[in-house]
Amino acid sequence: MLIKHSIRYLKKGSLLLLFLVSGMALYAQDQEIVRFLDDFRVNQEVTNPAAGVLSSYEQIKGSPYLFPDYREASIVMDDNSHYHGKLRYDLYTDEMEFQVKGHVYWITPRERVKKITLDGRTFIFLKSKGNKKGGYYELLADGPCRLLARHLITFHEAEEAKPYQDPKPARFENKRTLYYLQKNNDPGTLELVRSKKSLLTFLQDHAQEIGKFIKKEHLSVNREEDLKKIITYYNGLLSQ
Repeated sequence: MLIKHSIRYLKKGSLLLLFLVSGMALYAQDQEIVRFLDDFRVNQEVTNPAAGVLSSYEQIKGSPYLFPDYREASIVMDDNSHYHGKLRYDLYTDEMEFQVKGHVYWITPRERVKKITLDGRTFIFLKSKGNKKGGYYELLADGPCRLLARHLITFHEAEEAKPYQDPKPARFENKRTLYYLQKNNDPGTLELVRSKKSLLTFLQDHAQEIGKFIKKEHLSVNREEDLKKIITYYNGLLSQ
């Protein structure tokens, strides 16, 4: 069973507190604080916003993280303040984690995040009609039309043995990525790429040119690199 807590716990048993902060402190490569910002203040301990959060990942097969370790990152907040340190992206909770003196924290409130560059990859936080709580999206192509990736993972609870079936441990699996299009940085235009037809409908102002380009270059909307080429080409048409 998933264990629900009002306070989030660190995977290795240490207490992990979730705070509302006006800034961030980030864990450095030598596991010492390199910048503890003056505006980092604990205002209020809050309940965990993620329903069904696990108290520990230790006994679970697989990993919920995009990367297995903390990696170099830079963060730009909504007031254009910049911070640097190391982050780790938990796909299950959809949280960016950082460490201070061995304790793990989340960047919160996420709405203040303008952009995160993690290991050379760019992430932004968005809310939309279909995701009012909001989440992190990877920015794959920028311009009048953005290509965004939503990274997801599935948690399966442990299953007891059944006739002709061995027991199965609790596990994370089925990492998958959904691709979205967004025009003019407007969350209201966020559209899931379901098929070539849905893509051409969204890009209807240049649908004929995009269709010819896809056919000529033998591209598929099911391949990330091909989607990047399509959106880059579309943005190029808009600049002509």
